[in-house]
Amino acid sequence: MNKLNAMLILMMCTLILAACWDQIEIDERAFIFGMAIDAADKTEVKLTQQLVVPENMATVAVNAGGGGKAYRNLSSTGKTIYEINLDLAKQASRSIDSTHLGVILVSEDIMKQPGRFKEHFDVFFREKRMRRGIKLAVTNGLAEDLLYVEAEHEKIPAEYIKNLLENKKRLDVTDLVRIGDIDEKLYEETSFPLPYLKKISSTVIDYEGIAIYNGKEERMVGVLKGDDAKALSYIRGLKNNGSINTEIDGGPMTIEIFTIKRKITLTNNDPNNLQFSIKIQIKGAIADQSGWENLKEYEVLNKFYKKTSEKIEEMVKNTINKLQNDFQTDAMGLGKYLNRYYPKIWKEVQDEWDNGKNYFSKSDIDCEVKIVIEEPGSINKTTSK
Repeated sequence: MNKLNAMLILMMCTLILAACWDQIEIDERAFIFGMAIDAADKTEVKLTQQLVVPENMATVAVNAGGGGKAYRNLSSTGKTIYEINLDLAKQASRSIDSTHLGVILVSEDIMKQPGRFKEHFDVFFREKRMRRGIKLAVTNGLAEDLLYVEAEHEKIPAEYIKNLLENKKRLDVTDLVRIGDIDEKLYEETSFPLPYLKKISSTVIDYEGIAIYNGKEERMVGVLKGDDAKALSYIRGLKNNGSINTEIDGGPMTIEIFTIKRKITLTNNDPNNLQFSIKIQIKGAIADQSGWENLKEYEVLNKFYKKTSEKIEEMVKNTINKLQNDFQTDAMGLGKYLNRYYPKIWKEVQDEWDNGKNYFSKSDIDCEVKIVIEEPGSINKTTSK
């Protein structure tokens, strides 16, 4: 090899190596897995970041049940999230990396103040490197407290919360909310539901219900809990699993839900007297029965269908009543339906759909529920008379 070729090879190697001159090694980074936003006072917020350093995670994995924590929480206050983030970067001993940010928690105190949630969340939409799949939830009490809850099988609280939000085996939860899903809703002033979490103990977090956010008022207006939260899942036709508890001849019965289908129809298009029909079909199987009735007999099944449908219809009507009268907020998606199928009507009512004249609250909403049992189980009755 002559000197010219050797020099050319050395120059090419130099160019290749120069491309990594500003690379930060993985063991020199602190990854953000979760964030919590709380109100510090009327003008400032408190931001808590949950950092995970890679070698600490490896240590915990090797020494399961012992060693130090796999995370570190840093907190600071300020007027903007961007300002606080810069301050937290100074506190961390490593370069902060948000590419693994999985969940953002916001306290109900922030959510209830008109415009404050939208004001402080702008940075998450504007930042180009921020992933749109980050999960979002409202907390009962301080959001920061949930980032200290250490579940039995999870070493990182933020990862535990993220997995909890992805659980679809319950009816009293809303559809998964990502920051990319609400960007458009916030700026179009559309109302929507949010997961509402509560710290139960130092090791347990649970769903408390569904928070209702009014787009026009730019604030959280209330929470649906228990059967009211389940009924919202029926109304929205979510793909959640779960169960329905009912009775037949005084004996308890549980139905495992496979699918929920919902169909909305506008039956009167007068803006001052809008009328909607919501048909809900629920398919499932009998998971548990303590009565003696033979569930393969037509009369028994027919009685069962009627009682279960009546119970769910009552739940749905109660939830509709709360949304129309107590919260005066459309978390059901009727506005979205009008916008898609009746754009002329929507253009006329959208500015005062769930505020001002509140066409949503004035609308007449009828519901009909149909239960379909695909599997009665391996036996047709549990006990004898």
